[in-house]
Amino acid sequence: MTKQVIICVDDEKTVLRSLKAELQEAMGNEYPIEIAQGGEEALELIGDLLKEDYEIPLIICDHIMPDMKGDELLKRVHFVSPKTLKIMLTGQADLEAVGKAIKYAKLYRYIAKPWQAEDLRLTVKEAVNSYLQEKKLAQQNTQLQILNQELEQSFAALEASHAQMKVLNQTLSESESRLAQFLDAIPVGVFVVDASGKPYYTNQTGQQILGRGIVESATTEQLRQTYQVYLAGSEQLYPKERDPIVNALQGKSMRVDDMEIHRADKIIPIETFGTPIYDESGNITYAIAAFTNITKRKQAEKLLAQYNRTLEARVEERTQELSQALENLQATQ
Repeated sequence: MTKQVIICVDDEKTVLRSLKAELQEAMGNEYPIEIAQGGEEALELIGDLLKEDYEIPLIICDHIMPDMKGDELLKRVHFVSPKTLKIMLTGQADLEAVGKAIKYAKLYRYIAKPWQAEDLRLTVKEAVNSYLQEKKLAQQNTQLQILNQELEQSFAALEASHAQMKVLNQTLSESESRLAQFLDAIPVGVFVVDASGKPYYTNQTGQQILGRGIVESATTEQLRQTYQVYLAGSEQLYPKERDPIVNALQGKSMRVDDMEIHRADKIIPIETFGTPIYDESGNITYAIAAFTNITKRKQAEKLLAQYNRTLEARVEERTQELSQALENLQATQ
């Protein structure tokens, strides 16, 4: 587990001792509390801690110190540890100092001295929880990026399969047996109907996704009901006018990603590409559809949407808190 520490900075030893005691009482033994008497000592301490792979969830510092003002210290802390949350604790800060701390150091909160013990305790706990939540969201974002990379590789494989289908279009009439062996080897579902719309062939991957093989008695009108093809997120059979197979029989190539196969035990979202197959005379002899299971992509999109909503809410909440702090400060000037 990563080592974490909270830092307190003030030029007065009595204030530091009091602050450390209150934080230890609030946080217990969960977080060590380090103290520094002035800005330069604080920067040296932070440098040493970072070299030892410590995380610094929170730093609390005074504004008026002989060697370095609090807003300048927080600005320099932000440069070396941007994820650390910053609280400025002082009885002498002005609007300019708070504004600089917000702009250059992303100040988390401003607390006037003398502070109220309960207010300090709640603020520190809230800040640490906020740090941990943002860290968790960042880890989830990294996982989503990895998943997106995997999905992009899957999409590239699908595009490669589509390119292979062009080759198949040229060789289908020459060797149906050879074609069937090739189609069974690719990791993409393939479904073929003849010129009249009757099911002709599906490969092994297609059978695994659809949950069944060829139903020779099914007509074009019955295909969606036979194979339980629905519009994504609904109980409505997929519209005929958007069906890639139907369009392919009319000479149109089409790709859709809002199809679902409703199985008895699960629902499988699929992306489908349909295209016509022509003979030497230019007549449509078959319609072929390539489809792939996009369950992982849909899950990634859902997680990414949830992450974005959470992040937007936190940004809005933080903005409101800082605006209120500035308003309160202005009211006291």
